[in-house]
Amino acid sequence: MLGLFGKKKAAFDLTEGNRHVLPSLALLEAGKGRELAELYAGLAPADRLHFLDGLGQVSEIGAPLPPLSGHPALYALAGGLHYVWAHRLRGFATADRTSDAQVTDMAEMAAVAEDLLEAAAQATPGDSALHGFRFRAMMLTGAPAGGFEAATADLRATGEANVLAELARMNYLAPKWHGSVGEMHAAAENAMDGAPNASFLALKARAWIEEWLYQTAMNDNEAEVAAFREKVKSDALRAEIAGLDDQFRQRFTAGPELSFAEAGFAHNNFAVLLTLFRDKVRLKPHLSAIGATAFQTPWGYIAGRNVPAMIARLRAETGLPKLKA
Repeated sequence: MLGLFGKKKAAFDLTEGNRHVLPSLALLEAGKGRELAELYAGLAPADRLHFLDGLGQVSEIGAPLPPLSGHPALYALAGGLHYVWAHRLRGFATADRTSDAQVTDMAEMAAVAEDLLEAAAQATPGDSALHGFRFRAMMLTGAPAGGFEAATADLRATGEANVLAELARMNYLAPKWHGSVGEMHAAAENAMDGAPNASFLALKARAWIEEWLYQTAMNDNEAEVAAFREKVKSDALRAEIAGLDDQFRQRFTAGPELSFAEAGFAHNNFAVLLTLFRDKVRLKPHLSAIGATAFQTPWGYIAGRNVPAMIARLRAETGLPKLKA
């Protein structure tokens, strides 16, 4: 409806450009569990996690799933979907804007997700994506004694390099969840150490974004907030971020080539960080790489519900052409 109220807002792509999601929704609705699981299992590690995020967003909450006996990977697939559904039931607002009913619905769905993911850890222990979802489910409900450490050990035992699983582990340790600013940054830096490709450097970019969110919107300690505001004005921090971006560029150019989810994670997080620091020169190549495949997180932190409008404005400000409708 364009009439009286001006132009219609551009819709956000819930699949975040993942070409496997909509065909897989058709498989899910047709009950073709083996085909769905084989597609999932054949993806790169981080892409498995991103794929389930997208499928969980576009599928009906609580949709019937194929029998889990049809393929070992169906346990991970079902667990991941239940986690995304749980988060959808909770909503994406801060805790003070989340109702008791939302929390109850979320907890019930998250408990199912945890049970399925524990079964998945037995069925397909070498799948790093499922361990990423274990961290994410524990964020919603809290980890049992030793649960975080067990999931960490299981993730390491897979031998897979999965930047989105490392992101989930880092976010569990974020101050807005179950850790602190220091623990979050340490998790990012540890995952970056010896990482196989450039995407892992974006974990540090995300840690700065998460700290910015916490200090500007969640922290009640006025002294800590004031110290953070001074830090972000410093030349030292700007130089650190510039150095991180330079390092990413060098490793990205040298290879190896990033998977779809790895590249999307890296460019979107660097773009948001550089937007926060108003560095349009460094922002431009990341925006160009993103194109129309913006990721809701972390863009939603600064754009709210209208990510496409912010992307369009930033593209104009950096001299990039308009995206085709």
